[in-house]
Amino acid sequence: MNKGMKALKLTTLSTLLLEIVTLVSGLIMPRLILSYFGSTSNGLVSSITQFLGFSTILRAGLGGAIRAALYRPIAKNDEDEISSIMAATERHMNKVAAIIAIAILVFACIYPFFVIDEYAWLYAFTMVLVIGSGTLVENLFGIKCQILLQADQKYHIATLISVVGHIFVTLVSAVIIVCGGNMHVVKIGAVVAAFIKPLLLNMYVKRHYNINWKAKPDEKAIGQRWNAFFQQVASVMNENVSLVILTVMQPLASISVYTVHSMVVFNIRAIVNSFSMGSNSTFGSILASGDEEELRKTFFFVEWIVFAVGCLLYAITAVMLTPFVMLYTASITDVDYYQPLFGILMVLSAFVFSVKNPYQYLAEGAGKFKETRNGAILEVVINIVASVLFVLKFGFIGVLMGILCSSIIRTVEYALFVFKHLLHTSRWHLLKHFSLLCATFATCFGVGKLVGFLPCTNYLNWIINAVLVSLSSGVIVLVVSFLFYRNELLSSLSSFKLKLKR
Repeated sequence: MNKGMKALKLTTLSTLLLEIVTLVSGLIMPRLILSYFGSTSNGLVSSITQFLGFSTILRAGLGGAIRAALYRPIAKNDEDEISSIMAATERHMNKVAAIIAIAILVFACIYPFFVIDEYAWLYAFTMVLVIGSGTLVENLFGIKCQILLQADQKYHIATLISVVGHIFVTLVSAVIIVCGGNMHVVKIGAVVAAFIKPLLLNMYVKRHYNINWKAKPDEKAIGQRWNAFFQQVASVMNENVSLVILTVMQPLASISVYTVHSMVVFNIRAIVNSFSMGSNSTFGSILASGDEEELRKTFFFVEWIVFAVGCLLYAITAVMLTPFVMLYTASITDVDYYQPLFGILMVLSAFVFSVKNPYQYLAEGAGKFKETRNGAILEVVINIVASVLFVLKFGFIGVLMGILCSSIIRTVEYALFVFKHLLHTSRWHLLKHFSLLCATFATCFGVGKLVGFLPCTNYLNWIINAVLVSLSSGVIVLVVSFLFYRNELLSSLSSFKLKLKR
């Protein structure tokens, strides 16, 4: 097994572990908040968190540009160049942290006016400051080390550290809630607990790398930053604009409906994405070697993995999401959480997002930021305009319709670019691949609705139905993979058998 594929599989396994931990945490924390503080408080916290997500725009482009700059010196083990790039990274991150701190303070003064009918100005102001502190911790202390590990195909190390940090934050927050702490105390505890992640990242980098942080910063090495900027802006906007629009145009209670559904769907999305996470670094290393055949082989394997895992998990989620939400919120009566169409649209939006990843990661690994930036701008514009129009017409489900439209256009644009300029392969493959994606998902969903026959009046019935839906979907995906993706399937099975023998 070559180094790239080995690193990719380690990244996949570690990221999968992180997403399982995140999923469990995502089930525990919102339920505790809903039970102890109510839907409106859950909506407030989610709204603030989503708004603060825009702060990452201030460091947009740095991660991709720095990783692209680090591939070659890491491959050559050029410690001087690595130190120069990391020194430039630290300088930029310190500036970003200062700007973020100012931005959080300004936002804390403005945001309370959006929720003044439901919360006192001072309450909302201090809540923004507390939650914003966590954003500042992440941007100031951990990002530069995480980028270095990603570029060195050690994403699994950063991910395992994230697992430890996530568990610690969840435990601290849950204990404070159960012990009767108010929402401010809960979030303060989470911020303090969050320091463990950057602390461990810095310890690892200090022990395993000889970085001279006082080296002369190599600003030219990260000159691609502004081309990469548009890519990350698009990502940040698409991740956060939905709740921003809901905050402005809908009551906070509708945000709680959104977040309860999204806590499941986004965690499933993260699990699916874990199977392609880190592939940008793998693609970057292969491109640096100039082995086009290895690049195509690796890419088609990643593309198939996303197809197989995506069709399976998203079909199960589409069938089982609404019954789960109704059980999860059975004792919550202040808002109607029965929104089956909303759930299906959210699943479809997440599915398209995951399908896009292999194409995006290959473009990023090749450093093609400038060539794909116009598509990023178009995606943001379509998302905002379509979401606002659809919300005005259809209510809060409109934000998902806007996301779905923009994501489909962006995915097709990325795929066409990659096949033409990087893989140099016939684009008829795309037509077949996207057709199979739609047909397989629809079949899994339709069959799943038929086999899940028990009324989901309790968790036992829900689990039985989920098992039946999973088995039927698994068989369908396996058959389609054997018929149309045989090489990738057999390669995966061979690798699995070899590991069993070892």
